[in-house]
Amino acid sequence: MIRNILAIAFLCITIGAASIPVSFGINSNPVIVWLGNALGSLISAIVVIYIGTRITDKKFKDKISKHRAGKKIVKTFDEGQDNKGVMKARDNINKRGLKLFSIITPVFPGVLISTVTVFVLGLDLEVYKKWMYVGIFLVSGAYVFGFWLLFVK
Repeated sequence: MIRNILAIAFLCITIGAASIPVSFGINSNPVIVWLGNALGSLISAIVVIYIGTRITDKKFKDKISKHRAGKKIVKTFDEGQDNKGVMKARDNINKRGLKLFSIITPVFPGVLISTVTVFVLGLDLEVYKKWMYVGIFLVSGAYVFGFWLLFVK
């Protein structure tokens, strides 16, 4: 059982929500598939959040900007902060769409890609984390059990 959960978690990390239909080939129990999917989503989110917070840290930016390639990276991130269009879009997403985006993240496009998107666009990480966890356990659970009821059972 643990081996199946870990295999499903690895699938979830690598291919996102597409792992759910594939996971029923590993184990037909929807609870096992749901636990594996939730574990994979959590692992990928935690890793990306850790790396993203380190990269966006002021100390890291100062350290990396001493190198030629690092200057270009820091400049690219800082240009997004000065662009009025980007700031307006970011504000609109944070106000109107971030909660919904965070909730459906485990189903589409997957937690790994979504978490990277949050850092790249500079969205509100705290709101994302709060609602992403709800999505991981409720929305992906509904997807797993719905898929199981329709196609596996």
